[in-house]
Amino acid sequence: MLRCGQCNEPIEAQAKFCGQCGTVMAAAKKKHGPYEEPKLGHASREVPSFARAQFADLTPKVRAEINSIMSALLRERFLLTLNTIVLLCVNLFGFWLSLKAYTEFNGDEMTKLIIAFTPFLFVNCVGFVAMIPIRGTKREIYRLQQRLQFLRAQMEFNHLMGR
Repeated sequence: MLRCGQCNEPIEAQAKFCGQCGTVMAAAKKKHGPYEEPKLGHASREVPSFARAQFADLTPKVRAEINSIMSALLRERFLLTLNTIVLLCVNLFGFWLSLKAYTEFNGDEMTKLIIAFTPFLFVNCVGFVAMIPIRGTKREIYRLQQRLQFLRAQMEFNHLMGR
């Protein structure tokens, strides 16, 4: 409870004026509870001089490593695209070959189905071998991205590490 400056009557903390004399209250500071953070006043927009970061230039070693990682990322993405195209082309070829075998073979339906499944299963199973390098390439891209992210964080926060 606060007291009025004019009549010295008790007033609630959130009151805007005194109920006895009508005096307008100045904005009183609210007390914060044990689980509330105190609200700061107007914060300065300028960073204090002792807290300014001193960014160093990139060393040639770090620059060379970033360039090599970027070129390796480009190469791996190209290989991923190439392997995916190979997988799709081989699977489409197997599907086309099985349709051709099914439509051009003269015989009953069961024989045509067995004749069509042979190239479909064989060619597509061989085509799915291309998924092995796709998986490895994705893993390598992820590893390179993590390394690049580490280098960028190291460049940005190097002044905090005390090096």
